[in-house]
Amino acid sequence: MALIPNHIIDQVIKGTDIVQVVSEYVKLEKKGKNYFGLCPFHTEKTASFSVSPEKQIFHCFSCGEGGNVAQFIAKIDNISFIDSIKKLALKINVNIDTYFDDNRNDAISKFFDLNKFVLDYYQFALHNTSEGKDAIKYLNQRNIDSDLIDNFNIGLAPNSVDSLYLALKANDFSELLMLELGHVIKSNKQFYDKFKNRIMFPITDEYGSVVGFSGRTYLASNNSEAKYINTQETPVFKKGEFRYNLHKAKKTIRQNKRVFLFEGFMDVIAAYRSGIFEAVATMGTALTVNHIGLLKKYTNNVVICFDGDSAGVEATKKAIELFASYNFKIAVVNLPNNLDPDDYVNKYGPEKYREYLNHNQKSFKEYMYELSYRGINLNNIEAIDNFKRRIFQLIISSTPTERELFLNKLSNDINVSFSTLQFDYKQYTKYIYKSDKPSDIDLINQENVFKKIAKSRPSEKKLLDTQKLLCYFSLYNRDFGNIINNDNRIAFKDSQYRRLFFDISDYYNSYLNFDHDIFYEKYLKEDSAYLTFFNNFYQDYCTYKGTYTEKHLNQCLAVIINELIADTILRLKVKLNNSSTEEDKLKYSQDIINQYQKIKVNK
Repeated sequence: MALIPNHIIDQVIKGTDIVQVVSEYVKLEKKGKNYFGLCPFHTEKTASFSVSPEKQIFHCFSCGEGGNVAQFIAKIDNISFIDSIKKLALKINVNIDTYFDDNRNDAISKFFDLNKFVLDYYQFALHNTSEGKDAIKYLNQRNIDSDLIDNFNIGLAPNSVDSLYLALKANDFSELLMLELGHVIKSNKQFYDKFKNRIMFPITDEYGSVVGFSGRTYLASNNSEAKYINTQETPVFKKGEFRYNLHKAKKTIRQNKRVFLFEGFMDVIAAYRSGIFEAVATMGTALTVNHIGLLKKYTNNVVICFDGDSAGVEATKKAIELFASYNFKIAVVNLPNNLDPDDYVNKYGPEKYREYLNHNQKSFKEYMYELSYRGINLNNIEAIDNFKRRIFQLIISSTPTERELFLNKLSNDINVSFSTLQFDYKQYTKYIYKSDKPSDIDLINQENVFKKIAKSRPSEKKLLDTQKLLCYFSLYNRDFGNIINNDNRIAFKDSQYRRLFFDISDYYNSYLNFDHDIFYEKYLKEDSAYLTFFNNFYQDYCTYKGTYTEKHLNQCLAVIINELIADTILRLKVKLNNSSTEEDKLKYSQDIINQYQKIKVNK
């Protein structure tokens, strides 16, 4: 991977006719200033895909995909952003070969070059050694054939003390670089290969560049060793930033508008064998805001497929909580008898597995209900009551239909009448579930809501400071900006910060790294008042000593969301006061309480 200067990237993008490029993939028809066609990133019958020659951007009004011409090529050809720039540069005769020179003093590029060499070495060892034959035999026994081996670029680290080290040394890679990327270890002034006797799975970023490896034992003699060993944290590999197979899966994720989330490499391969191509894996790490940001670029629908053991259940619960906080639609699939995906496919076949995954998805609320119900002592009144309250909390934001279905299920499971549970739920939530008109108690509760809203509502200064912090986050990391941008609840009330956030987002649509000079040329130089505002902002940003963490971002988002809900509640109050019918009063009363429940969840 090369690091091309931002001004060269800008030159390539501006010098390319986006209509001409997109027309090679999509049949376009001119309507007014823009061109329209069927979106290539999802299935549709009505053209909602727009290309603007004036703005040099594309946008789908249905699935939300959009960006500049380089991003279009990267998405449609499933290549890295840099490779798309290289491809476009050839089209318009801009010479960027110098940035791909092997002698360039570019550390990041050398990291990727070395990892690519290691990948080739492992693949060669798998296909051209006697040990490789044993490894291929093992893979075939696991129903991983040659096509799957090639598709997932699987290789072999042979049983050698230093053969990889010697190969890297012979190809002029420095020992420091080998150590830094975790391919060798040093002991008593000698260098040794880190991975031995292991089948190697390459880990790539979302653009396809190799960032690390995971090695799995395959010989019975190595059973005492850890089953998997991963590349250490390196300048290009952070476990909290990557999903296995996202590079290959992202096109299908867009098309099918969902992603299957598994735990391990073999799970993803089992899904692929069964025709489920929109599958990625966590690689044994907990979800982070970076993972969510990556997946949210491609879909808002996730199907969690973790193991059914205690560790898998806890991981599923934590994943549900995080995905829910970013407005994902969440489903969960558990295989029967605690089978893992590979075992299920081998036992029942690929077609049965695909059918099971597609037809046995539960909503996350159904899953959490079943978890809560497990092990309940139905002879213990206190246990039943605690279970009941957990379910009340689970369904507090449900639709009336969903809520009634859960209350019916709860009634059957604990042998308590629906009417009794309905009454208890009304008491729990402090409002009448289905009454002809609001009671005096409900009206008092509404007034309490209004008082609490007025008291807890953030001050104008806090609201302004929070918008400023969100701009910090978006400037610090483009993935943070994507998360903010994709949350339709987030709105910037202040016009200056709103403009700045959109400018930062637009900037990162074209550039990988922030360059103050380019940002000035594109957004600041023609507006002196805005320039002064930005200079003050940027000075504060450079001296900011706070943390850029998932927890801090969530706190900032909660301030904005709660303010939005408070505004909604106050507007509903006006409608409630102006209501002339009991039906309208009931509707607005219930809407107010529903909104207030959301604000409590977001705190």
